[in-house]
Amino acid sequence: MQRYFIILLLAIALFTCKRDPVIETGDLFIEVKYDGAGEDHTEVWLYESWYKFDRYEYLEKQFSNDYGEVLFIDLEPGWYVVEARKEKSSLFIISAADSVQVVANRQINKILILEPESR
Repeated sequence: MQRYFIILLLAIALFTCKRDPVIETGDLFIEVKYDGAGEDHTEVWLYESWYKFDRYEYLEKQFSNDYGEVLFIDLEPGWYVVEARKEKSSLFIISAADSVQVVANRQINKILILEPESR
């Protein structure tokens, strides 16, 4: 009888323990291009929403590598706004912005085509 009581207590303790929810994440791979080639050393900002994009409240910022590639890892699923900008010379700036949906347990690939900004 005592053995069953201990087993019952252990079972109750096991089922009443607080469990943290497992948050599944995804990755976002961005390729930044200008004139058909990867653009190195381009600033790339990641925003959680259009509202935060309008207010310049970015989640993360990175620079593209020599091939124009940037990887944002462990993002919660949802919609994000990506912005890329580079100053080619003192009078010449190229940029692009777009939205992308990140899906759990996947790498999402996005190409941003940079274009000259109008002044």
